[in-house]
Amino acid sequence: MDNPKLLILSASTGNGHMSAAFAIAAEAERAGLEAVVVDVMDVTPDAFTSWYRGGYEKLVKDRPELWGHLYKSSDRPLFNYGFQTVLDFTFTSKIRKLIADMRPDWVVCTHSLPQPRLVPLRREFGFRMGIVVTDLYVHRMWLRGRPDAFFVPQEWTKEVLRRRKPRLGAHCVVTGIPIHPVFGERKFERSWGGEKWAVVSSGGIGGGPLTDAVKVMLESGWRVRVVAGRNQAAFDSLTTVFGGDDRVVVLGHIDAAKMAELMQTSHLLVSKPGGLTTFESLASGIPFCVYWPFLIPGQEEGNATFLRDIGAGVIAHNLDELRSALGKLDDKRLKAMSAAGLEQALPDAAAKIVQALREL
Repeated sequence: MDNPKLLILSASTGNGHMSAAFAIAAEAERAGLEAVVVDVMDVTPDAFTSWYRGGYEKLVKDRPELWGHLYKSSDRPLFNYGFQTVLDFTFTSKIRKLIADMRPDWVVCTHSLPQPRLVPLRREFGFRMGIVVTDLYVHRMWLRGRPDAFFVPQEWTKEVLRRRKPRLGAHCVVTGIPIHPVFGERKFERSWGGEKWAVVSSGGIGGGPLTDAVKVMLESGWRVRVVAGRNQAAFDSLTTVFGGDDRVVVLGHIDAAKMAELMQTSHLLVSKPGGLTTFESLASGIPFCVYWPFLIPGQEEGNATFLRDIGAGVIAHNLDELRSALGKLDDKRLKAMSAAGLEQALPDAAAKIVQALREL
């Protein structure tokens, strides 16, 4: 199908899922295809939206261990998985009107929420269904609805999918995770000599002990660009503590172009390994220090292991380990980590997905 019409469904829980959707849409439009992005949270009842989005953000900020338990327990065909699937099906009924109005050839999901509802709609409207997995590990929620194609980050992900669902694994393309094209353009140069800058971020939600991490970075001789995301309270606190320190730049919510600039001109990223953040860092060639208190248990644990195993990252579980890791990151080690990341980078994932949708 040379010119398929694409409906891209996502959900605004965190930043990554929607960012992936918009990256695919932008690439589709560059290829001359019609592509529409819909945040499914905009067509679900207000109470469900508040519970789904607000509950997620509250749990990952205030009770990450509980979120980790729910994530892992719903990865098995037990009560939590079945209950969530029933809720997802029940409260996404308005998706039908979107499909009836647009009549897409492909419905592409960058979040698993709409998948159960798409099962009967496929029979009614005849579209094909593609799933863009935005973490290295394929959780059971991504397997719902008998998709026609999976687009996954790495060969390791493909092997996990084959083991879990052999039939589905046969319809799988390794593309990487779709990121904004600015991360692959490499407009900025990083100098390894002289003072060292780190980007410290705990994601768009801005949870986690940012202040303590910045203090350790400063004690270890680093200069810091700290990103508070949408967390105004964290931004205000960081400004109060570090506002007079010329070694620290405090930033709030920033766009992709600014984050790409920070990653490409800094020497270390201290952050949580969200799926998009992981692949943005690889494309930018910035060494990654996974700081465990920022991490969301469950989906991000596999991403952390991946970064460590390919040599592009280190893991620090607490402030003492962060301090120790920083002491070992000399220029030679940082350059090697940067090179290892660039070897695994797949900055053209969105283009690969669009091309595959045209060929399948």
